[in-house]
Amino acid sequence: MSRAFTLIELIIATIILSILVSLAIPMFSDHDAGRLAAAKHRLWADIQYAQAWTIANPSNPATIRFLADGYIIAGPPDGGTVRFTSSSFSEANGVKITVTDVPPGGIPFNHSGALDVGLDAREPRIQLSTEGGVERIDLVLQPTSGQIRLENAIGLP
Repeated sequence: MSRAFTLIELIIATIILSILVSLAIPMFSDHDAGRLAAAKHRLWADIQYAQAWTIANPSNPATIRFLADGYIIAGPPDGGTVRFTSSSFSEANGVKITVTDVPPGGIPFNHSGALDVGLDAREPRIQLSTEGGVERIDLVLQPTSGQIRLENAIGLP
């Protein structure tokens, strides 16, 4: 005697399968907005760290130098390099950095946490973008105070 599946069993199996698929899809999809947000939060925190370090240690000021896929915090002994790659800071893997109006040696800070670039300096702009360039975040640093502001968040929810 062969036994077939009942309609109830098929419906229950379909519901369970659809729940599993709905949970698995986000793990395999690419979240550009999440990667950009992670990069922004990490960079923002590291800029504030560099400012605080310089205020506490004015004889050894911090400087942030930018790379295409990350940045270097020079000065503090626990500084170092942050790269937005799968082997360094994987939460922001693939995020690219473009800077404008940043001095060639990077962004130096002074004893008050402001940028050590002079009074007539333009505001350094840091753009974080995804590989396709559709989504991006623009951060701007105020030279005289060191304040960071979010200027654009294009393509993000």
